[in-house]
Amino acid sequence: MNYATFSPGACAGMLLLGLLAGQPVVAQGWLGLAQSNYGGTNAAYTNPSAIADSRHRAYLNLGGANANFYNTYLQLDLPQRPWAKGFEFRREYLSEQLTGDAKFGSASVEARLPSLMLAVGPHSAIALTNRVRAFVQVSRVSENLARLARHGLSDAESLGLGNRILTDDGFNVDANSFHEFAFTYARTFTPNTTHFFKGGLTVKYLVGLGGGYVHNTGTDYQVYGRDSIQLRNPNISYAYTGDDYYQQSGFGVGTLYGSQRLGRGYGADIGITYEWRPEYERYNYHMDGTNLPDDSRNKYRLRLSFALTDLGAVRYQHDQYVRQAALANNRTVQLGQLDTISFTNLATLTPTIERLVGLREQSHRFTSYLPATLRLTADYRLLNHVYAGLLWTQNLLPARTIGSRSISSLALTPRIEFSHLEVAVPVILANNYRKLQVGAMLRLGPLIFGSDNLGGLVGLTSATGADVYMGLGLALHRHRRKDRDGDLVSNKYDKCPREKGDWTRKGCPAPLPVTSLPEPALPPPASPAPALVSP
Repeated sequence: MNYATFSPGACAGMLLLGLLAGQPVVAQGWLGLAQSNYGGTNAAYTNPSAIADSRHRAYLNLGGANANFYNTYLQLDLPQRPWAKGFEFRREYLSEQLTGDAKFGSASVEARLPSLMLAVGPHSAIALTNRVRAFVQVSRVSENLARLARHGLSDAESLGLGNRILTDDGFNVDANSFHEFAFTYARTFTPNTTHFFKGGLTVKYLVGLGGGYVHNTGTDYQVYGRDSIQLRNPNISYAYTGDDYYQQSGFGVGTLYGSQRLGRGYGADIGITYEWRPEYERYNYHMDGTNLPDDSRNKYRLRLSFALTDLGAVRYQHDQYVRQAALANNRTVQLGQLDTISFTNLATLTPTIERLVGLREQSHRFTSYLPATLRLTADYRLLNHVYAGLLWTQNLLPARTIGSRSISSLALTPRIEFSHLEVAVPVILANNYRKLQVGAMLRLGPLIFGSDNLGGLVGLTSATGADVYMGLGLALHRHRRKDRDGDLVSNKYDKCPREKGDWTRKGCPAPLPVTSLPEPALPPPASPAPALVSP
């Protein structure tokens, strides 16, 4: 018999942290801003083609942040508002959602660091962006295992889970944090016409900041009381980056991003946008001898877009601080006295597991894939400044692949949009189309503030998660060419800016016709003198 000391409280706490966590940053969030024509660099995260023919000449993102959590296991049911006088949180306010389905949970944070978007000529745009993304995600957890994690092995009998073989078809625990540096190029493919197309591509360089996973592809287990468990033919693999990496002597920025980094990788986004512009001629104006599109106005009645985002992976590799292993799966393992074992740090994890359970493979590298996602949008202009947008987000990463997964959702977002003011109210079928929730977003000048789960944010008495995002950016908007004297020659080319002229004379008036003075009239010829008559 093998004896181990995995602390049940610590293990349960870590698992519940995942189960109580929420919709990861990989779902992109920011749904209230996702289809805005004034999103700036933020728009590139939904579809890289969005920055071409945008309403900005330049956009500088000074900073932004997003944090959220959701789960399908525990629901917070409060008897009163959390800000009410005398409120005190109690464990019994968390009620289990016992549906028989596998449970999911995830938590995330994102920091959108200074980034710049620039229009390059009339047809192209570029963006330089960088952000830090971090998440913890637990998926495909059986309801029995989730209940044992919450209540502990000591309650297995009362839960009806003691002294019987439990079959768990598998679960995934994934964690990852990385710094993303990206370059986006987008351009238009057609002029301003009824059927308008544009496309874009983002390439990413990724620096791994830390991560890990535990994947169980099928392990039977049996609980024998409060401190013992039996594993039968375990099919479990795991990997992690050591927490002592950040505590090493001489650690600095060069360590994190240089040759001693934990990992690196590459990624890409690609997207295309179609706009139906049935009245495109309304948005043309005559200037400088030609018809020009009014770049300050949205011209579409209907906009459709397609994007594949987060294609790529981070590969972790370090001989000292990266560990990957798989448990031996050819025997039954009895683990007892679990309440007496503790780990001082992650470095002691692998030797202990090898001693107690046995390992069939080990290495110093693993790969964590990005949350490959399909994004389809439709945006319809109802009135001049009133829009209704639809965004479908679909996860593309297979269930057993190591990495993060986007949360499939469908969001309908009505919004009122002006250049310096925007209000949006997304209605979201979230959590893989399982839960209906309402968000809100306000863009006021350079400030952005919003939530994709307003109920959880404002403290409604029943919630399974919360979400909040905010940002600050400076924008230079597009304008029509300026014409001070109204002669249809722009100030840039007008050589006579204070006088009306025409394009052929570069804004100068036509010269006055030269008129010659009339020649003075000649005096009439003198009459001949009368002839003298002699007497």
